[in-house]
Amino acid sequence: MNNFSKDIAVIGEQAIVKVFSAIGYDCFYDTEPDAVIARCQALETAGYKIILILEKTAAQISRYLDSRASLAYPIILPIPDTTTHSNYGMQRLNQNMEKAMGIKIGGNL
Repeated sequence: MNNFSKDIAVIGEQAIVKVFSAIGYDCFYDTEPDAVIARCQALETAGYKIILILEKTAAQISRYLDSRASLAYPIILPIPDTTTHSNYGMQRLNQNMEKAMGIKIGGNL
C-alpha cells in the first residue's frame, strides 16, 4: 500500500465504490447531493487532497464543484459508474485539463 492512500477519498453508492477500499482509499457511501457536499467539506477540513465522486452524483452537485474549481485542493473528480452515460466526467476532466495546461485537448465530447 502506498503512502498516498489516505489522501484519497471516494464517495458514492456502496456497491460501486467499495472496491476502492481494497486499494486503501477511504470510501464514503453518500449519494444525496446535500450529504455529498457536506462530506466533501468534511474531507477538505480533514486534509484530503483528492476526492472521487460517482459521475451521476457529481452532475447533481455541479454548481458546488464549479464554486471549488479555482482551489488547488482538494481535487474533486467525477468517476464513471455503471448507470450514467452522460459524458459529464469526461467534460469535467477536459475542462480541468484545459485550465491546467491552457489548451483544449481531446476534441469535442
